Amino acid sequence: MLQMQCLNLAPKFNPLQSPGCSRKFASPIVTQRHKSSIKCSSQSSFSFPNQNKISHNNNKPPCKPLVPLALQDGHALQQSEDDNKPAAAPSFLEVVKRKLNAISHVTRYYAQINIIVSVTSVCFLPVQSLSQVTPAFLLGVLKAVVAQIFMNISLCSLNQICDVEIDKINKPYLPLASGELSMGTGIAICAGSALLSLALAFLSGSPAVLCAVIAWGLTGAAYSVPLPFLRWKSHTFMAPFTLVILMGLILQIPYFIHSQTYLLGKPFEVTGPFVFATAIMSIYAFVNGLLKDLPDVEGDKAFGMQTLCVLLGKEKVSIYIILI
Repeated sequence: MLQMQCLNLAPKFNPLQSPGCSRKFASPIVTQRHKSSIKCSSQSSFSFPNQNKISHNNNKPPCKPLVPLALQDGHALQQSEDDNKPAAAPSFLEVVKRKLNAISHVTRYYAQINIIVSVTSVCFLPVQSLSQVTPAFLLGVLKAVVAQIFMNISLCSLNQICDVEIDKINKPYLPLASGELSMGTGIAICAGSALLSLALAFLSGSPAVLCAVIAWGLTGAAYSVPLPFLRWKSHTFMAPFTLVILMGLILQIPYFIHSQTYLLGKPFEVTGPFVFATAIMSIYAFVNGLLKDLPDVEGDKAFGMQTLCVLLGKEKVSIYIILI
């Protein structure tokens, strides 16, 4: 009986224990588990005592992500409260800056450099000594240059007005073709510049300057205006020869006469430097007339303009320009 009680009080052991092993009493191993928790800003907690416990607070909306998400291309996505707000209107200075930039493209300010250099150099051809370069002489040259600049601005704007449909193909960035400036603004620039040029030429008191700006305006109008027997730029050889008339003759002869007779008070006399300058400018104008049509082949072909570049192609015309 005592033996049976001892057997009942004996601790149980693993049945896989090998026979013959000694039995020993061992106190149970007590491990203390520390309670740990992870909290986030959305009022959710995760606790891990003896058993896992997850509690959620569904009464409040989830918080917004504090860190922007990075895309593979390196950009970041970040929610902003200003996404739905309309874009701010441009300031007055920005509007004025855009308009002035558009007007500068209509007037082609870079083309006026040619006018300044040409008229000034031609006016100095009759000068034989520095004593002749007086303030009155320089003022007369300045009047001629300014009058010619405004007439050239008028022709540049007139050319864009007449070519607005072609420029939508060839040069869609131009203000009139892109719609940045209205047609009324272009016409106002053209007419205002022409009237101002005529007024300045008349006030200069020089018949040569007045004849120069009138001849320049009429020839330029015949070059651009789409009227019967006009629109010379659409003909094969009239386009380069028109530039020869403008730059090689009108821009040379009247201003040489203006300087020699009106400013210096000498009788008109043809000199060697004047002949040389006229010949060089005529050749340059002819080449320029061929060169300027190279980037406009697509639009010219679409509107039936028989320029030399359309008939022969860009490659052949480029070879001819190099040979000249």
